[in-house]
Amino acid sequence: MGKTRQIVGPVLIWLLVAAVIGALIEVPPWSADLYETMTHESLGDTGYISSLVVMLTLIIIYLGMALRTWLVKDNIPFVRLVFGAVATTVVYVVNLLLKDGYGKVRPCNVYETIDNCPPIDNFSYPSNHTVIAFGLAMGLAFALPWMAYLAFPLAIIEGVSRVLAGHHYPHDVVVGAVLGTLGVLGILLMFVKVQDSMATKLSASRSTAPSRR
Repeated sequence: MGKTRQIVGPVLIWLLVAAVIGALIEVPPWSADLYETMTHESLGDTGYISSLVVMLTLIIIYLGMALRTWLVKDNIPFVRLVFGAVATTVVYVVNLLLKDGYGKVRPCNVYETIDNCPPIDNFSYPSNHTVIAFGLAMGLAFALPWMAYLAFPLAIIEGVSRVLAGHHYPHDVVVGAVLGTLGVLGILLMFVKVQDSMATKLSASRSTAPSRR
């Protein structure tokens, strides 16, 4: 029963993700209206810079927590952070395939609201930056639950910044958040016993290793 639950839960999560992606393929009217409300040429650079800063902050925090858990021999969170990074990479690759497959034009190429719009063959749906931000946030929260209070607000700021920059519709960001969060969670839950086993082996190997003086 335990193994069945371990598989069924992640599968249901991924089915939910697929349903959200499929439901928002076409640009909903509310998303187009909200995009026009949120974007302005004067805010484009602010959103773009904010997006870069927040993404770098999340990556630095993630690497910092991985280093910290390694140094203090907090092996279960360390292993989960490693798996979280791998899961985020997998989901990012999935998102790249989705973007190329759907080929949705960025809103700044449609409305011409900003000057620094990516090329027309650099597609919009779902948002790569948002997928990565929420994937990292989920990885941090899964390994160190208290980090959720910092990581997810940063991920939300990242998503909003992508809209302010003019590069994405709001629904691009919503789907990116769902894919990043639930996609990574599904992978982590599917391999949770593998993580526990690796952490146990790592603890045993590090406890028997001779100390250096």
